[in-house]
Parts: sequence; structure tokens; C-alpha cells
Amino acid sequence: MSDILDSGPDSGSGPDLDPARILRAAALGLGLLVVLGLLLGGYHQVPEGHVGVKKSFGAVTGDELAPGAHLIVPVKDSVQDVEIRPRTYTMANTKGEGDRPGRADAVTVQTVNGTTVRIDITVRYRVQQSNPSKFVTEWRTVGQAEQRLIRPSIRSRLRDEAAGIQTSEIYTSDGRERLGTAAQEKLESAFASEALVLEEVQVRDVDLPSSYDEALNEKEIAKQRVQKKEFEIQQARKEKERQEIRAEADARVIEIRGRALRENPIVLKQQYIKSIDASDKVILATDRDGTPIILQTDGGGGGNVSASRVDLGGGASVNTTGATRATPTP
Repeated sequence: MSDILDSGPDSGSGPDLDPARILRAAALGLGLLVVLGLLLGGYHQVPEGHVGVKKSFGAVTGDELAPGAHLIVPVKDSVQDVEIRPRTYTMANTKGEGDRPGRADAVTVQTVNGTTVRIDITVRYRVQQSNPSKFVTEWRTVGQAEQRLIRPSIRSRLRDEAAGIQTSEIYTSDGRERLGTAAQEKLESAFASEALVLEEVQVRDVDLPSSYDEALNEKEIAKQRVQKKEFEIQQARKEKERQEIRAEADARVIEIRGRALRENPIVLKQQYIKSIDASDKVILATDRDGTPIILQTDGGGGGNVSASRVDLGGGASVNTTGATRATPTP
């Protein structure tokens, strides 16, 4: 910049100032200051889904920045990005699933029976979009809110609620719903005066001791055996009832057939005729009253025998072949 001030060797007066050169030098200096300021923190980019909370010398000013690029005064001003999208905080019994991945972090409770149970739970929440400055003032970061508000509130409420639940109920859908409702009511009360919005509390799993699981399995097996035995008894009872019904039906049929035969003796005579052996020779006749009389010959006779006339009484007679004997019909 030595060329800005140019004093001629023959000039006896002060330095000769060139306004154009002065302006160029000022613009260059300003540009250098801007670049230096950006390098030292005068530029801040607020990510999408966040709100920038502006601070002056570390104190929250109440000014909030929308997502995008912003210029701030280096050293004096700073911006804290606060995520306003839904977040989750999980306490799980399996390492790597919860927000403390290095160890199991489920909530340990005791039922009214004294059984120790581990509960996996997830809290879904978000920072109020309209008041992130209040959140930063009170909690500074979401991690602080999770450790100082969400975590202790959930753990204490679940322990109080589980102390009134039977072990046989706590792992059922009703037991889980009861635990989840109690935890949600507790957090809703805690969030009422905070810049936080509770969206949902989920009871993910209820882990019972292995000894209790084994007892449940044995109980279920015994229950299945009882159900199988009851089924077999029911089947035997139904089979007995079916046989009794069949026997009653058969007896009814016999009774009806006997009554029909007594009322219609001609039917019985017809059945008798059907029962005669095919080798027998028979002659049918009637008595005075018109009742059929069967004359059955001996089946052992051989050869042709001359016909003979048999008097049946009442003027009835028939021709027979071979020796005959009168066989009255039943």
C-alpha cells in the first residue's frame, strides 16, 4: 500500500492522496475483514428440521433463526441448533438397542408378588417449535432433558405402578397397557410446564426371570394335557351317547316291526315262505276260513313220485308229489 501515499522528490508539500486508491484500499480491507470474520465464526448454517437459538456472549437473546445460512458477529454472537423433529428415548434390556448402547438399560421393577421384572420402554417426544429459546434456557440440550427429566420420571412411575400388579398380569396386554398409561400420564404432567411435547410412550417388552418363564411353560404344558384329557373324555361321552341313541333307535324299530306283524299276520306268513329252503318242495292250500296252509315235502326224497291227492279238510285238496306233511303256517 506504499504506492497510495506518493510524495515526489521535488514536492515540498504533504503527501498527495488519491481518493480512488483510498476507496480500493478500504474495499479490500473490508473484504479481508469479512473473510476473516467468516473464518472466525461469523457464518452459521441452520440445518433443516432445526431452529437456531441465537446467543450473545453465551446468553440466550430470544432471537431464533430459521433453517438456512446466517451471518453473525464473531466472538460476540453464537447460534445453538435445536432439533424440532420427533425424537425417541429408549431404555432396553438388550445392549445396543437403547440410548445407552454400552449396557442393558431396561427399567427394573418389582411386582406385588416380589418378582423382579425388566421393562423395555420408548418415549417419543419433540421440542416445541414455537419456543426453542425457553428449552435452551432451561435444559440447554435434549440430552440434559432426557437424563434429568424423562429418564427419572419414567423409572419412578413404572416402579410405583408395577408394585400393584400381579406377576401373572404384568406381561399380558392389559398389564403392558396399564404400565404405558401410567408412564404417559406422568410425563404429560412433567411436560406441562416445559417446552416439550409428548407424543407417545411404548412398552416394548416385559422380561420375566428365566425361572418364571420355565414355570409358565410347565403350567402351559400341564394345561394342554388337561385340555387333551378333557377332549378325550368328551369324545368318549359323545360316542356313548351315539351308541345309546343307535340302540334306542334299533329297539324302536324292533318294537314297531313286532307291532306291525301282530297287527298284520299275513306279513309274518309271507316272511315264513321266504325263509323256506330252495331244495324243499311245498304246496300251498287254504283252509275253510281261507287261511293259507303250507304242505312241505321231505327234501331228501329222490326220483319222480306219482302225484297224490291230499285232503286238507273242508273240501280243500291238493296234488302232491312224494311224501308230504302238513305244515301250518305260523
